[in-house]
Formats: sequence, C-alpha cells, structure tokens
Amino acid sequence: MTANAEEVTRPFETLELLAAILLGVAAIATALASYESSLYGGKSVENYSKANKIATSAAAERSRAIVEMTRDSQVEMDAWRLTKEGDDAGNEAAEARNYEIATYLYTKVMSEPGYKAMGLPPESRKQEYPEDDTPDAEEKQTALQEKVLETAMENELAGNESYRTEMLAKSQALSDEAEKVFKEGSEANEIGDKFQLAAVIFAISLFFGGIVQVFRIDMMRWAILGVGSILFIVATFYMVRLPWTS
Repeated sequence: MTANAEEVTRPFETLELLAAILLGVAAIATALASYESSLYGGKSVENYSKANKIATSAAAERSRAIVEMTRDSQVEMDAWRLTKEGDDAGNEAAEARNYEIATYLYTKVMSEPGYKAMGLPPESRKQEYPEDDTPDAEEKQTALQEKVLETAMENELAGNESYRTEMLAKSQALSDEAEKVFKEGSEANEIGDKFQLAAVIFAISLFFGGIVQVFRIDMMRWAILGVGSILFIVATFYMVRLPWTS
C-alpha cells in the first residue's frame, strides 16, 4: 500500500517541482524584460528631449539666416538704386559719391554668401581704401569699383537657389539631425513597448504557474502548467530576438 501511495504522489511532486521552476524563471524573465523596457523608455525620453533642443536650434538658425537674407536683399536694392542714381546724376561729384556708397554696401555690408553668389570679385571684398592719393592708387580703386558695380548690375540674389541653399544649409542640417534623433527615440520607445509586452506574457505564465496548486485534478493541473510553460517559451523566443541595450 505504501508503494502504491508513492506511485500516486510522485507525479504531483514532479508537477510541483516544475511549477516552482516555472515560477522562478518566469519571475526572473519578467524582471529582466521590465528592466530592458525601462532602459529603452529612458533612452526614448532622452532622444525626444535632445531632438527638441536640436529642432529649437534649427529654428533659431533658420530665423537668423532669413534675417541675413533679408538684409542682403535690402543691401542689393539700395546699392542698385544708388548705382542708377549715379548713372543719372549729371555731375561727377554726385556720381562718384553714389558709386562709392554702392560699392561700400556690396563689399562691406553684404554677407559673404551673398557677395559670392552675385559673382563679385574676391579682391574687392578684401580691398581697403588707399591712404595715398597717387594716380595709380586712384586708378586701381576706380577700376575695381567699376568691376564690382558692373558685375552687380548683371547678377541678382532673387531666385538664386544656390545662395538660398547655402544660407539655409546649417538650419537644414540641424533639422535633419533632429529628425534622425527623434526617429531613434521612436524606435527605442517601440522596442521598449515590445519588452513590456514580453514582461506581460511572462507575468501571465507566472499566473498559470501559481494557480497549479489550486486544482486537485491531475489532468487539469498538468494542462494549466502546460499553458504556462508554452506562454513562457513563446515570450522567451520573442524577447531574445529583440535588440538589447547591452
């Protein structure tokens, strides 16, 4: 009779051992999945914050570029007007004055990208007004001034895409970086959600492993343990295929 009792109780002992193992490994797996989920959650928040800062910098840089482009446009307009007024001045003094101011606006006030986009001579950009009044110096200065004004009248900034692209290049680069960082944050958030899903499945397997002892029918207990084990295996395969933080 004792032997028969041992044969009856042995399956129950095996089942209880397996249930205890399932509870232990499922609890560890749940904690591990939750930990990875929290790490990815922190990473996503960090990336969202970083992307927001970069996007703010991009907006500020774009505003600065637009202000500079507006100033260049105004400089071009004023210099063009002065050149035309110089052409129609009717006397050499007024003509020289208008040409000199127009040249100054182009060479000293206009931005470097604007100056380059208009194809103005580089040597004039660095040219300083001569301190001496020798004929050679004045002739050289006059020739350079004429070259600047003639070139400026043939070109314009309006509709110059290369100029606009160069002026907005930095803000565009920052915008692209912000978008990239934001995308990385979204991906991290998505992976964190997947780890959290794995933790939920592990928790459900814990539930099935815990209620095994509630039932008295052997077949029912094995069936419940089997369901919990299947859930654990599915969650394990799902979790190990996810990218880990370390």
